[in-house]
Amino acid sequence: MRKSLSLRMFPPEMDTLRRLDLARDAGFHGVEVNLEPWQAYSLASSDEELAGLRRAIAARGLVVSTVYNREQWHFPMTSRDPAVRAHCREIIAGLARAATILGADTVLVMPGSVDNRILAPQPEIVPYDAAYRNAVEVLSDLGRTVCEQYRVHLAAENCPSKFLVSPLEFARFLDEIGSPWVGSCFDTGNALWYGFPEHWIPILGSRIKRIHLKDNRAVLMGALTPTPLLAGDVSWPAVRDALAATGYDGWLIAEVFPPYSFHPERLIYDTSVAIDAIFGSNP
Repeated sequence: MRKSLSLRMFPPEMDTLRRLDLARDAGFHGVEVNLEPWQAYSLASSDEELAGLRRAIAARGLVVSTVYNREQWHFPMTSRDPAVRAHCREIIAGLARAATILGADTVLVMPGSVDNRILAPQPEIVPYDAAYRNAVEVLSDLGRTVCEQYRVHLAAENCPSKFLVSPLEFARFLDEIGSPWVGSCFDTGNALWYGFPEHWIPILGSRIKRIHLKDNRAVLMGALTPTPLLAGDVSWPAVRDALAATGYDGWLIAEVFPPYSFHPERLIYDTSVAIDAIFGSNP
């Protein structure tokens, strides 16, 4: 297993090259590149610009573990609106194209939502059965087309969107899609919204293509608040043992929020040390 981190862990105003320098200096082996409209690199970036980013990453001894874009929350594949679902396909196709240029073989996807009132410009609550059918249809289609074209995998993340709330359901969902190109990005912290990550891991098993390391703590009325790794309610020894039992040997990608208000570089170093404490200094 190798250590990576999301470039979203840095303050939004921090220069991309500075983020890469900090990731290298803190002992990470890779980065998850977030191609957002408000960042220096986005889905609108040219092939030449993305190739330049890949060279900058490689010059620091790093590689790209995954690519992602939060606009998938704005245009979920579960929407009842065919135009919204089509736009989601376009976003994921753009991420697949970017992944090939950046040298990554996996795109992180958000498999939609039942309740999309938090981030969507047009908030929508979708009936659960319709959301399920739409997501299966979109990901099945992408597996046959975009994934085959670009030779990249799609890793669907378990998200707190009132959708795919059980590991048994998530496994069935992926099996119904039935594509070797479509698997799971399992997020440890998100699993706390509906259960325990150590219960999810053996059920998803070989379907897991990426791991997001995140921690949360239950607060007032059972709501969860994000914490640094080791400071929340995730049972890290149980997670470590569950991953070992499945034989997982892929990327461990930290996604820890929010950035520290002061000395934000410390979050990067602290996260690297925490991963070493959980999985060993050479995971």
